[in-house]
Amino acid sequence: MIDIYNEKLAKYADGERRIFTATFLRPDDRKGIFQNLTVNNEDNVVVKQIVLRMNKAFKELNLEKGDVVQFEAIVKQNSRGEYTVERPTGMERISSGQDEEDSGVHVVGDDWDWFEK
Repeated sequence: MIDIYNEKLAKYADGERRIFTATFLRPDDRKGIFQNLTVNNEDNVVVKQIVLRMNKAFKELNLEKGDVVQFEAIVKQNSRGEYTVERPTGMERISSGQDEEDSGVHVVGDDWDWFEK
């Protein structure tokens, strides 16, 4: 079952700032789509996919697909009953998606004339 209201965030909706970690998936207009959101450096994923407003600090990171970011924010419930992560600050890229991306091609060396010898 898909948690479209992000109800797993409900227990964090107490107005306290927490540390969040998420993987950037792609930009969407003025928002960014993130996946695998965790709270307070816990290993369990709280939200599989979430849309966050791309504020100036996010934009300055020039995020690429697969980049993992860490930031502080609060959880609020909006008028539609959805739990959202708001007022993010202190954004930091903690790993690059290019480091973890597996293209399926493994290069052993750059000496391409080995077969002619």
